[in-house]
Amino acid sequence: MGLMTDPRISVIFSSFNGASRRLQQMLDSMLGQNLPVEQWELIAVNNNSKDETQELLDQYAKKLPIVVVNHTRPGKSGAMNAALAIARGALIVFTDDDVEADAHWLSSIAACAEANPDFGVIGGRILPNWEHYPHGDPLLDWIPMGSTFAISDQESSGPCDPTKIWGPNTTVRRELLGSNVRFREDIGPLPGGLFAMGEDTEIVSRLSRSGVKTYRCAEAIVHHWIPASSVTEAWVQKRGERLGYGMPALFAEDIPKGIRIAGIPLRTWIESANWAVRAAILYPLPRSKKRFWAIWKCYYMRGYRAGLRRYAPAVNHSGRLAQEVVH
Repeated sequence: MGLMTDPRISVIFSSFNGASRRLQQMLDSMLGQNLPVEQWELIAVNNNSKDETQELLDQYAKKLPIVVVNHTRPGKSGAMNAALAIARGALIVFTDDDVEADAHWLSSIAACAEANPDFGVIGGRILPNWEHYPHGDPLLDWIPMGSTFAISDQESSGPCDPTKIWGPNTTVRRELLGSNVRFREDIGPLPGGLFAMGEDTEIVSRLSRSGVKTYRCAEAIVHHWIPASSVTEAWVQKRGERLGYGMPALFAEDIPKGIRIAGIPLRTWIESANWAVRAAILYPLPRSKKRFWAIWKCYYMRGYRAGLRRYAPAVNHSGRLAQEVVH
């Protein structure tokens, strides 16, 4: 083979036991892309999978312009950084192993990036791919679809708020990432236990604060898998706890100032108590939007308090942080 020119686009994603879930459908949707295959590459990170993920990726390596990376340390953010280290495309597209991309997904991203050179981050549409559509369940109207399922379905293209761009469909110009803008490895999905959501939001917010402009490309569409097991009040409320846990890491400037009790700002304790009382009063009553949100906020505040202890520890007497916050 002659010398390969760098592709226009590097699509990167990480998979932890994806073969037992939706990885095959994702790879099939990449086979259907209408952007010529020499213009893009797919960097797939096998993040310590214990199933057939590796075999599945190897199988598709014969059919797709795929580079497979093995990253054994658990954690999505570290896995994505391993992919970033070798990505060659002028545009880096972040996605997940449980999406199905429309055939014109990559060609739409390429066209949009070309037409809007002043914008450094481009978010596409993310539509729900329901395992079982919850017909007649009022829960659908209550759920915050963006923060719960990374759904973003606005039909118009144009400049947008950076917080409206979600991980499964985010494009960043590679020159803006340089060799140092990477995912924070202390946030993002980890197997087991509580983890801070928002590794994607954090990197986009950081770029945005440094002056990078964000754009929504409505033509670039992926469908994000929503398993039936996630469409329950209990699951969505628990998700609220993860969301809260990441907030002090993502939006340190919003942490209440002033007196802290047991490491938690007084204002946060008061807000937590308010929601706990509301949730306790509404809990025995029939399902309602009001009841759902009170319990959701209760979980969110519980996560937020845990996140404050982890990401925004109180200052010690010498005036320095008790522990350094890693960037």
